[in-house]
Amino acid sequence: MNVQDISKPRLRRVTARWHDPSHSGHTYCLKPGETPAEIGLPEEPLALLQGSGTGAFLFWSLAESHLVLPPFPVEKQAELAGWQVGPLQSLLDRQRTVLVMLLRMGGFAVGIFQGERLVSSKVGSRFVKGRHKKGGSSAGRFARRREGQERALFDKACETLHAQVEGFDGRLEHMVLGGDRMTLQAFEKRCPDMRRLGAIRTGRVLTVPDPRLAVLKDIPRLMYSSRVVSFASHP
Repeated sequence: MNVQDISKPRLRRVTARWHDPSHSGHTYCLKPGETPAEIGLPEEPLALLQGSGTGAFLFWSLAESHLVLPPFPVEKQAELAGWQVGPLQSLLDRQRTVLVMLLRMGGFAVGIFQGERLVSSKVGSRFVKGRHKKGGSSAGRFARRREGQERALFDKACETLHAQVEGFDGRLEHMVLGGDRMTLQAFEKRCPDMRRLGAIRTGRVLTVPDPRLAVLKDIPRLMYSSRVVSFASHP
């Protein structure tokens, strides 16, 4: 089994090379939570499919298969004869209004994308001390100071998020997160807007360096990438 994260432009080239020599292929467009009942998938691809919050496109044949976990949800369930990449390309090419929230200790970036074009953004930073490695009476003072710095960062990031969303509320289709997973979890507890927007979150957390404008502008490269799993249909 081979697992790769592949960008949108590269995926177009990769799928063009896929070939079904046995002419037994089918394409399954699977909404989140759905699996193809009529075929048995190997354990590992099946686990990846079941864990996908966006569903999948399964290109299946007797010889080999390719499972594509797209960046945004599959909206229409279908089974098609042969390997047909049109529905996958349509999903990737559709222009979407996407909110992006990047957060690490010390910095944040919030942006609104229409398609792959950044139309509104704000970045900011707040100093947050690193973890205290020593014990003793100073540890408590250090922890309280750090907690105060975290709150200041989170409150500023939440204020920025609210301001960015305000002009696009009702038009946002998806929310994509990036940065440090634990920091984002703590931020969600502090920021009501994060909880309010939970219904449009994609479930992925993109791995990014310290949030800056240049990082935010480069997000479409990661945001539109798909996880591709290639495997033998009958090991």
